[in-house]
Amino acid sequence: MNPTSVSIPCALGRLAPASPASSDELRAMRAAAWHKQGIVVVPLEDIYDDWDRAFLSGIATKLYGARTATTKQNRPWREGEVIDRGDGETWTVVATTAKSITVQRDRDGALATLGQLGEGRS
Repeated sequence: MNPTSVSIPCALGRLAPASPASSDELRAMRAAAWHKQGIVVVPLEDIYDDWDRAFLSGIATKLYGARTATTKQNRPWREGEVIDRGDGETWTVVATTAKSITVQRDRDGALATLGQLGEGRS
């Protein structure tokens, strides 16, 4: 048995999602993304030079919007949370389901889903 995988001893065990990848497996996935697609994935905490970290953080902010204390957390969105994407617009979570999170733009009340905004978090 693979030590990084968890076996659930029941009839529904085979339907359970795969266990999270280990740190070595994640590193291998990042290396494969670089070699096969030219995509660089580097956790900011792995960049020790302050200038390099600020430079890459600036690029990511321009492409994807500013990180906030809320978006840095790895938990589901909750109703009432405010999302500031760093583009001058703020959105408030108004409804959550297993498959979709609906947000409302504070400026004019427009509704959208996080998928439409390109915002992600489990």
